Amino acid sequence: MDNQDIDLLVQQLRTILLNRPLSKEPRVQSEELETLQDGIFYLADCLAEANGFLDQLRKGNLDIPAPGRHNFLAGSLKELHSALKHLTWQANQVANGDYSQSVDFLGDFSDSFNRMIVQLAERESQLKIQSQVQSESVELMKAVMDGLKDWIIVISRESGEVVYSNQSAKQFFEHPTPDQYNCGNYHQFLEFIRHCGREHSENREFEYHCCESRRTFRIRTYGIQWSGKMACAHIITDVTSEREYQEQIEGLAYTDVLTGLYNRRFCLENLEKMLKEGKEFTFCMIDLDGLKYANDNFGHDAGDEYLKTVARHLLEASRSTDLICRIGGDEFAALFPRCKAPVIVEKMERLDRILEEKSQRFPMSLSYGVVYVDGGEALSAAEVMKQADERMYALKNMKKAARNSLGGVVMTWVWSKDLETGNEEIDQEHRQLLSSVNRLLEACAEEKKQEELNRIVDFLVQHTYAHFSHEEQLQQQYGYPDYQSHHQYHQAFGKVAEDLARRLKVEGGTAQLASRLNKQLVSWLINHIKMEDAKVARFIQKASEGNKPSSK
Repeated sequence: MDNQDIDLLVQQLRTILLNRPLSKEPRVQSEELETLQDGIFYLADCLAEANGFLDQLRKGNLDIPAPGRHNFLAGSLKELHSALKHLTWQANQVANGDYSQSVDFLGDFSDSFNRMIVQLAERESQLKIQSQVQSESVELMKAVMDGLKDWIIVISRESGEVVYSNQSAKQFFEHPTPDQYNCGNYHQFLEFIRHCGREHSENREFEYHCCESRRTFRIRTYGIQWSGKMACAHIITDVTSEREYQEQIEGLAYTDVLTGLYNRRFCLENLEKMLKEGKEFTFCMIDLDGLKYANDNFGHDAGDEYLKTVARHLLEASRSTDLICRIGGDEFAALFPRCKAPVIVEKMERLDRILEEKSQRFPMSLSYGVVYVDGGEALSAAEVMKQADERMYALKNMKKAARNSLGGVVMTWVWSKDLETGNEEIDQEHRQLLSSVNRLLEACAEEKKQEELNRIVDFLVQHTYAHFSHEEQLQQQYGYPDYQSHHQYHQAFGKVAEDLARRLKVEGGTAQLASRLNKQLVSWLINHIKMEDAKVARFIQKASEGNKPSSK
């Protein structure tokens, strides 16, 4: 034998042992070794086929054809293949609920497999029992829900179909009475409930108010599974009585018991809200003159009637959007949305005249302070109330001073620094106006002849309109943004002055008329100077400074 052929055969055997592909070339040269080489090739083919078969079994491919009978090495693999196919069939039977299957040909695996089948059978039996109990519980739950007054409906999230409703809900949604049918269109109500479920997957609570029947419903929505599909359970409760009671409680919290007006808390909350939202409004503080005198001399019933009288007239003179509040013992406050200050000043003066005319056992009148907010000012509620309060007490103090001078008939008005606006032209005209008023008051006190009274009155009215004209020219010249509001102030004051002048000419300089002149005309004028003319003067001064040429 040739050593080279032996080395070739050894090399081919080594290739088989290393599980590498064996090539059929080269062949040995020795005839004695050809049979041995053919055996090596046969062994290589059997091993390759067995290894390929085993690899498919490893991958779980049980549908691969088994090696033929010629492959003496694949016998055990074919038996394993057959056992695995049978085991697969048994597993499918178990999956379909056949727990009679057992395995006895896989050693320890057989024990584990058979024990698993027993456990599955026991668990299925327990699940059937639980399912039966659950089914009975569901029926009990439905029976309980049918007995509830609350409406319960379950709506499929996917289709929007009502898949369950208790008896109360069926009565309303499926067989509504005429009153229920008209409740905001019950189809619309149902659509609202569907919308709640579609838009909010988490548990939520909503309210629905029916305007037609004035009923309010609380809707609690819960995401659930119903028959294996996502759904929303809605529990609907009629909370009309509850809301009415709550409104009564809130009403008590915001209402002054004596007058029926809103109270201080309500006033402050709405004042802060309007300031925060940048709304235009006029705020007015009102104080009753002489309430303590009425209480002390005629009893608290008389004082209460005084308060209620003022409250009634304030309400009669207000719009539906106005807020009238009693904020303290003798103090009221009012919020007038989208209303200029001149309108409110005229309203308060008119109310003051009405109260004076209705006075019987004791005098009734009021003092007030007005603050206009255009919505663009950065003011707090406390600042607005403080400004109004200061203006109110300025007027109240002037009235007290008037009552204490010359028996309450007249007083001499002295020009003071707090009346200065900062514009010399305007201030000079204001001094002349006060001087004219003082001459008229003194003439009334000294019972001057009618001719002299008429002359003083005519001069006062003419000078008033001349001052107003000059002041408005300045406003237009400098582009004062609140010109129209200021013009309304002037018109209102002009009406007051003309009315008093007419009465002086007709009735003469009576003490009562002089007192009205003292209280109404002068207090109105001084409040106007402090509130409005000072703002005009500041604007003109700022505009003048802005128009000055810059120095180089």
